Amino acid sequence: MAYSLDRIVLLVCGAVGLVLAYSGPDLPPGPYCGINNQCCKDRQDSCSHRILDSKCYCDQFCNRTAGHDDCCPDYPSVCLGIPDPTPPPAQNVRLCKYGDDFYQIGEKVTQDCHTCECMKPPEGGDEKFVCDKDPCLLSDDVLRNVNQNRLGWRAENYTQFRGKKLKDGLIYKLGTLPLNRETARLGPINIDKDIQYPREFDARTHWRNYISPVMDQGWCGSDWAVSLATIVSDRFAIQSNGAEKVLLSPQTLLSCNLRQQQGCRGGNIDTAWMFAKNHGLVDEACFPYMAKITKCHFKKRGNLLTDRCVPVVPQRTSRYKVGPPGRLVKEHDVMFDIMQSGPVQAIMTVYQDFFHYKDGIYRRSQFGNNELKGLHSVRVVGWGEENGDKYWIVANSWGTQWGEDGYFRIARGENESGIESFVVTVLSDVTEAYLRK
Repeated sequence: MAYSLDRIVLLVCGAVGLVLAYSGPDLPPGPYCGINNQCCKDRQDSCSHRILDSKCYCDQFCNRTAGHDDCCPDYPSVCLGIPDPTPPPAQNVRLCKYGDDFYQIGEKVTQDCHTCECMKPPEGGDEKFVCDKDPCLLSDDVLRNVNQNRLGWRAENYTQFRGKKLKDGLIYKLGTLPLNRETARLGPINIDKDIQYPREFDARTHWRNYISPVMDQGWCGSDWAVSLATIVSDRFAIQSNGAEKVLLSPQTLLSCNLRQQQGCRGGNIDTAWMFAKNHGLVDEACFPYMAKITKCHFKKRGNLLTDRCVPVVPQRTSRYKVGPPGRLVKEHDVMFDIMQSGPVQAIMTVYQDFFHYKDGIYRRSQFGNNELKGLHSVRVVGWGEENGDKYWIVANSWGTQWGEDGYFRIARGENESGIESFVVTVLSDVTEAYLRK
């Protein structure tokens, strides 16, 4: 039989490369090249198959020298016609296909937020991937139905939530633990000011440059710390006429307020407020937010000097503390307190659809998952009306790419999502020389 020169070279190289190709008893037996008798000329990177955590190839290039060994185990027999020296015992190879790749029983792939394993169904039949049933954070049902039904707000799929499970989002994008019985029964402050309230009020424009920016809590259930720190920051600036304008650090709470708290898995707001009252916070520059529990570098009874932090006014040596927190219940009491002293903290109940909020006046839609839920602490900075529809203006803590530049509007006067059921106000312990009269 006659052979061309190319064929002779190919056979010689194949004999050398055979020793160095992917082979051995510990490797999955395949087939690889033999799946569809795929043998490619020259170099073709797409002429490949998965093997363990790497790739093997079925092109001539894989067999180019004795120093390269990236041919698939069955390349010599399928593409070069060289019999296997020790053929493996005949077996029925079980494979699941995902995309263009084949996987053996027990191997796993990730599909959206789900982990899927190649399995043989217990009821029999062909092998297939079986995925977990946990709902994902993002829902096409929410996106489609909210935007089609004109509910007064629009939905969006955010890249920061892709591949995440809803149950994890309710932990790591929220963080407020259920109120204990004593805190939930806290008596409200009754202001009852009989005044004409403006149709709109926004602390960001009323106290321009005094309101702290929207933060991103990251993948850490620290809303209890972030909302508290930003509210106290705002109130220090407002109640000192800007003299003590300071951005306070949620990390102080996350790292140093450990008793009865769960760090990035959640915190109790009453415990956090008492920590701010008794021990105080330091500024963000002194203790930057890391979205995780880190070592607390401060002594329990220390001050800004022992903490090696730089106060914004020379008279201050103590940390930034607050007075006793109070609870507001009535809509007009909340409005009056914001007008007088600055943003307040509110706790709301979050279901799946809220993660999709893009803009508009939010009301829970009933679309998506309606079983899983969590509590979320947020910062209320003002209110307004749109075509007679009243709303609160609220700062979230998921960064400025979410919602309306990090804010959302939610129906006012209806206790929508429980946002009016537990509202917290507090006075900042401003340095006496700068206290607003």
